[in-house]
This record gives sequence, C-alpha cells and structure tokens, in this order.
Amino acid sequence: MALLISALDVVLSTIFAALVLREWWQKRKPYQLLWGIALLIWAVAVSAEMVAAFRGAWTPLTYRVYYAFGALMVAAWLGAGSLFLVLSRRAALAALAFVVLLSLAGSLLVLTWPIDPAGLTRTDVLGFVETKMFPFIPVRVLVVIANIFGTVAFVGSAIYSVWQFTRRQMERERTVGVGLIALGGIVAASAHTIGVLGGPALFRVSELTAISLIFAGYLVGTLPLRREVPRPAAA
Repeated sequence: MALLISALDVVLSTIFAALVLREWWQKRKPYQLLWGIALLIWAVAVSAEMVAAFRGAWTPLTYRVYYAFGALMVAAWLGAGSLFLVLSRRAALAALAFVVLLSLAGSLLVLTWPIDPAGLTRTDVLGFVETKMFPFIPVRVLVVIANIFGTVAFVGSAIYSVWQFTRRQMERERTVGVGLIALGGIVAASAHTIGVLGGPALFRVSELTAISLIFAGYLVGTLPLRREVPRPAAA
C-alpha cells in the first residue's frame, strides 16, 4: 500500500509540475516557474521514498536525495514562488536569493556528510530512519529554517490572498482555489504529526492529500471565468 500511495504521489506531482511549467512558458510569471521547480523537487523526493518502500530499506543515496529534496527544499521553493504574488518584486527576489543560498548550502552538506549505512536499517513507525544521520548544526538547522520560512510564506500568502479576494468580492473560483491551496499547505506541514498518530500509511496518505489539495486549488483557481453572454435585444 505504501508503495502504491508513493507511486500515485509521484505521478500526480509530475503531471502538476508539467502543467505549471507549461503555463509559465506561455505567461512567464515568476511564481509559475518557482512552483514548477518546487513540484519537480517534490516528485524527486517522493521518488526516493518510493524506491525505499520498494526495496524495503533505505540506502545512502535514497536517503540523501529524500532529505535534500523533500526535507530541505520543497516548502522553501513553494513559499518563494508564492511571495511573488503578495510582495514587491524586489522583496520577492531577495527571498528567492535566500532560498537559493539555503538550498545550495544545505544540499552540499546533505550530499557530502558521512553516513553510516548501518544506521539506515533502524526505522521508526513511519518507515523513516530513526537515528539522526546528520547533526543539528550545521545540517538539520538549515532544514528547520527552510521549512519554517516555506510554510509561513506559502500558507501565509494563500491566506492573505483569500482575505484580499473576499474583501474585494472577487471571483468565487479564485477564492475557493486559493483556499484549497492553503489547506494543502497546512496538511503538508502537518504530515509528520499525522503520520505519528496513524502510522506510515497515514503519513503517505497525508502527503498525497496535500499535493491533491494544492493541485485541485490550482485547477479551480485557473478555470476560465464563466460569464453570461448578453442576449441580443428583441426587435
């Protein structure tokens, strides 16, 4: 079951990334490019998780890939993209530069820090490595910073947009869509807690639920507005 859920997550996130990047190619909006990159990062991270589930064990390579892409970068890149919707371009670019530096520094540490393969065999109830393979400083502290920044930026931007749409009485589809995106971000941020309460299967279900909600919100928010065509006046 875990393998099937992870596989569905990979397929959905890859399709989502392709749609967003295609729209970026047509409209060239910065948030679309960054969201597309974030969704590709998501797909790579879940692919590593899927391979580990298929093999029944983590390897140094799958663990490093999952940690660098999933634990470190996904939330930060989603948040960086969202900030282009609510901040000035200069402020959003500054935030993006911060995310790029954080991602480069963190990935370099994750991909080069020595790992004891024996430690990868001890997993917790979620099926993830129980032993902290990387020290808090300098590695895991960067993950904490990236996730706090990304979650606040992504969910905060969505909630702010919902408030703006509601206040201005804008299109219902956009309001509902952004609301679903915010809910998906909250579920993604809570995935590990949900997994602890319900086990590995529920953790993976929460991951799949998060990407599904964000995808649904994106689709709803970008639907063409349905406007009534005025009828010609009777002669």
